[in-house]
Amino acid sequence: MTAQEVKYANFFETTLNGVLASGSTSATLTSAPTSNGTSNIAAPYYLVIDPDNASNREVVEVTGASGTTLSAITRDKEGRHSTDPTHADGTVVRMAVVKEMFEDIHDRIDAGPTSIAATIIADGSISNTEFQYLNNASSNIQAQIDGITAGTASQTIVITVKVADDGSGSQNVFYFLSGTDAGAGTRSSNFIFQLGFKYKFDLSDSSLSGHNFKFSTTRDGSQAGGSEFTTNVTSSGTPGTANAYHQIEITPETLGIAGATSKLYYYCSSSGHTGMGGQGEVTLYPGAGTTLGMVLALGG
Repeated sequence: MTAQEVKYANFFETTLNGVLASGSTSATLTSAPTSNGTSNIAAPYYLVIDPDNASNREVVEVTGASGTTLSAITRDKEGRHSTDPTHADGTVVRMAVVKEMFEDIHDRIDAGPTSIAATIIADGSISNTEFQYLNNASSNIQAQIDGITAGTASQTIVITVKVADDGSGSQNVFYFLSGTDAGAGTRSSNFIFQLGFKYKFDLSDSSLSGHNFKFSTTRDGSQAGGSEFTTNVTSSGTPGTANAYHQIEITPETLGIAGATSKLYYYCSSSGHTGMGGQGEVTLYPGAGTTLGMVLALGG
């Protein structure tokens, strides 16, 4: 059959207005099928010609019609006859429910859409882009939220880093932007880093070329004889190029036993790049009634 929506008129019956010869694909009816007694229904639809004659009845599909004129007919849809029968002028023509109608419905279902347009959901105000956010979710959204709450997953906060002179004309420092921040950024900022979060420092800005943003338990890190802090820290790419970043995840392991890692400092590990970290430090706040977290005071 065909994946199409066929029309139907209840209780419609008429006669042929002229002979329907064997092999003919057009015919004329005495009256046209209507939806309400006055408005003609449009093709496609099925008709049964000579329905009460078991040996001569024929189911035809009308695919083109205008009023009583049937301009396109597919003969013998059942395959009942070896040759299309000839029907005399005045032969009864009836619109009945036939199996071909149900086969068309099944074909429409089988050929149904493989995706849903966001514009047909609810009031239609959602965009396909917004709907795709849900479509791309890797698992049940509530499960992902529960995972963050339970500490089995971490939410990532992105902080953009830039390098510029501190205004003295002789000292480069790190500047930071996050959320709706724009422009050059702000130095000497204060950040609160909480347990269960990842903090991703975006190092893709071209001003980072030649600079290596790192953490250390020593102020100014390797510039002052210290070493890089690497626990739960990941890096990717080359600073100053697309997608480069330096990320730290705050977990009990990051904080250390009994607060062993009480402070962290950010700095530039490139040779000779002293003072770029300013007074930035990470502080652990333990204690009853206190939310366990880390404060990163980014000094200039």
